[in-house]
Amino acid sequence: MKTIHLFKFKDTISLKIPFFKESYGLETLNDLMKYDLLDTEKVTEFIIETQDDCNLEDRSQDDLLKICESADETIDHYFVIAVGEDDIL
Repeated sequence: MKTIHLFKFKDTISLKIPFFKESYGLETLNDLMKYDLLDTEKVTEFIIETQDDCNLEDRSQDDLLKICESADETIDHYFVIAVGEDDIL
């Protein structure tokens, strides 16, 4: 068995986390509430135990979504994307 991580951002599921600046990640729900006036994006990480021979490279988004539904654990990551007029992405 191996552990895989899939990331859902908006309607896309991928093997890699979207390219947000890590320094703009919010660590806790309290951080999110402090910054409720800022634009934030949520990325959900799905942690899944799967067979060693599982290959996700050529799977459709629907297939990946079904795999995510069987996740053992999920983690929501929040990122600040804009402060005032400056984009942070």
